[in-house]
Amino acid sequence: MSQAAFLRQFDAMAFGAFANAGLADAARYLTPAQVQLLAQIAAHDPDSPDEPPAAPVPVACTVLVDHNVEDFGDDAAPVSVNRTRITFQRAALAPEQGGRVSILDSAGAVTALYVLVQRTGRNDESASAWWVQEVAHG
Repeated sequence: MSQAAFLRQFDAMAFGAFANAGLADAARYLTPAQVQLLAQIAAHDPDSPDEPPAAPVPVACTVLVDHNVEDFGDDAAPVSVNRTRITFQRAALAPEQGGRVSILDSAGAVTALYVLVQRTGRNDESASAWWVQEVAHG
């Protein structure tokens, strides 16, 4: 078994255990292209004879959400900044900058919505971690 395969298998088990313990969250992910499609649907003129585009289908996934992460940077003058980091399993999807992730409660309702801003330094063959910005939802 390759190192990448081992990491994917290990992370799948870990994410599952974290979810069972309430430490990981169910989520839905939209790519940047799907987010753009949603904007086109929202901007569609209902009086137009053209049909609006079909709604995109988000990818269901399990994520780790870390709030108030102190990031000190890695340069000569590090500064502490509290941020939110979301970690994805690469086996489930390949997150992209500008993508959106909806965090779900146990009933499947959206509790928080984030936009992926910047990949963190915590990435490997199995997991992809992102600094995110919360956006309004509802």
